[in-house]
Amino acid sequence: MTGKELNPSKGLLKLIAANAPFWGAEAEVIRSYWDSPIRTLATDTKWLTHQIYKEYWNGVMPYQALFYKQLPIASSKEQRQELMELSEIVYEEVEHFNMFADLYSTLTGSDYNLTPEQLKEAGAWPENDGLVTLRKNHITESAEIGPRATRFTEGGYVAFFSEGMKLAGGNDFENELAKICKIIHDDEFNHMLLGIIETDDHQLSDSDWQMLERFTVEQTKQRVIMRNAQFSMPVSESRMQELLAGQAEPIVFDFNYAAQLLNKAA
Repeated sequence: MTGKELNPSKGLLKLIAANAPFWGAEAEVIRSYWDSPIRTLATDTKWLTHQIYKEYWNGVMPYQALFYKQLPIASSKEQRQELMELSEIVYEEVEHFNMFADLYSTLTGSDYNLTPEQLKEAGAWPENDGLVTLRKNHITESAEIGPRATRFTEGGYVAFFSEGMKLAGGNDFENELAKICKIIHDDEFNHMLLGIIETDDHQLSDSDWQMLERFTVEQTKQRVIMRNAQFSMPVSESRMQELLAGQAEPIVFDFNYAAQLLNKAA
């Protein structure tokens, strides 16, 4: 099955093409870290603590809030179905948080025991806060296009998990990380593809598509900056400028698999 059979709009095709080099850039940043001379136990502990923070504060908590918002009004069949879907997402997010917290023990030899507030203090970092703020600003600028952009960029074509899976066969920590990334990749990849495809709307105007492209590219670039900071800057400043100028190898969107997902959902 081809992209044409999926029948994406020209706007969506252009949107995907605009973001694909930055998906590739995020993957390059993460890939660069594994064999980087800057990599130490301290830098591994740093990126892992940041990732635990993301899983809890950017994953578990927002979906939990949506679940509790939906709970009192789950009267219709559609609302109950939405509640079920949210409960599944909350479960997955808690599972992901738990797996990375367990990985912390594998890496450091010490049990992970940070309270949520301690995690916020230890795990937050400015570049990730910048991504959260950017998304909020886009939603404020356009209540219609902002959420579409956020849904489109959520997951960043699962670059972190795709690259983490490739560590299988390394040391104990890398093998465990690869297993976790495989589980989360399988959980997230379908959501990510559908999020991109479901951004499409043949009723959007040219100006809507222009705004959507601006929002998504800004967010996807910020993801590249966020990952480079999370992994202790493994990419040089000159290469980062090239990546942010769109000079990474683009990740090719899987239209074939996306079509299969839509057919299965239907």
